[in-house]
Amino acid sequence: MKTTNLILILMAVMGLMSCGQLHVVTLYVDTTQIDQSSIDQHASFGQLSGIPNNYFTTNVRKGDRIIWQGVSISNPSDTVKITSIDHVSGARIYAPKSLKRIKRGIVIKGTDEIVVGTIKIGPGGLEQYIEEKYSLDFTVTNKGTFIIDPKIRSYK
Repeated sequence: MKTTNLILILMAVMGLMSCGQLHVVTLYVDTTQIDQSSIDQHASFGQLSGIPNNYFTTNVRKGDRIIWQGVSISNPSDTVKITSIDHVSGARIYAPKSLKRIKRGIVIKGTDEIVVGTIKIGPGGLEQYIEEKYSLDFTVTNKGTFIIDPKIRSYK
């Protein structure tokens, strides 16, 4: 009996360790102030001040999942939609696809469109990490389309 319990616990721990993490990357947008000349001042990922959007990095591992979502911080009736995430340079780390729903009908709060990606590769033998630069396109109600270019870094 003791051995059976030990084996079950070991299997449960191994199962949890093999599951990738879920990363939710939220783009916070001051929808009343943003325009094409002030994207960095009025849209961010909640990073520390002084870190521009193009240096914002999401750290992941192979098998992790990422959800990108947009939220208005100034007008709850405005919608921020992540419309696309496109590879710019570096390794192609993830495979994105647009979704309106995640699992079993659960909709991410504050959005009617999100983007989900799964990390497909990690660094090779001698590399500590690999990096991908991507462009994130988003629209704001009655304001148009905006583009920012953060990074994903995949570790072993």
